[in-house]
Amino acid sequence: MNVEPSINVLGAYFPDWLFCIAGATVLCFLLHAVLNARGWLAGVPSHLLALGYPALATVLSLSAWLVFFQH
Repeated sequence: MNVEPSINVLGAYFPDWLFCIAGATVLCFLLHAVLNARGWLAGVPSHLLALGYPALATVLSLSAWLVFFQH
């Protein structure tokens, strides 16, 4: 059982949290595109988006880390 907090990708080891952050960032971009396409972001002030997306990315990345990489 491998308990190291890293993933081997083509011979290089990357920390598992790096993949969680990358996935959360992609999910935030997709969510923004969907919400923007539906017009639900029209009345939302930009300062709330500037606070909301980093918070959402943090929650998504920590959740993914807990679900996929429990050690």
